[in-house]
Amino acid sequence: MFFRKHEIRPSEASEQQLIEGCLKEDCRFQKELYERYASSLYAVCFRYCKNREEAQDVLHEGFIKAIKNLHKFEGKGSFEGWLRRIMVNTS
Repeated sequence: MFFRKHEIRPSEASEQQLIEGCLKEDCRFQKELYERYASSLYAVCFRYCKNREEAQDVLHEGFIKAIKNLHKFEGKGSFEGWLRRIMVNTS
């Protein structure tokens, strides 16, 4: 995959750049968002679910909700905290 000199690679993006890339519906940034936060958010889901499979389903559903509602994130508080709240509510 080739990048222009001024183009940011998702893996090198700051949190704000990651959010902006996701808002532009760039699947590379959406994948990076998932990879960056999935393990810690899976632990949250697992605390509320009966088993690993259910926790995995909740995690995926939560990420879909997060990406669809990313425009609602106002930047107040931490982004990871916002994602955690979505996972808890989805659980």
